Amino acid sequence: MRELLKRILLGALAGVVIIGALGAIVGWATGHNMSTTIAGAYYIIGAILFLIGMAPAGGFSLIRGTMSRRRPTGSRQEPIFLLGLVLVGLGVAVDITRPF
Repeated sequence: MRELLKRILLGALAGVVIIGALGAIVGWATGHNMSTTIAGAYYIIGAILFLIGMAPAGGFSLIRGTMSRRRPTGSRQEPIFLLGLVLVGLGVAVDITRPF
């Protein structure tokens, strides 16, 4: 259990750093405020991860054109949606603490 928590925390920390760095690079390259761009990156990626993590397990099959039970795409034993919530929370924190 300890190894799993360590792996999840390291993955989340790496994700936060990488997304923040990419947001800063995009903000710098476009000439926009970097903190606003970082917050936007956290919002967008966090919302996507949250939606993926909360996706239902079944639905409409485009190949067969029928309703069927398919392999789960989200909401398994993986805390992807929690990482999404953390990223959205970081986006809020960056927005609140940035200078105007």
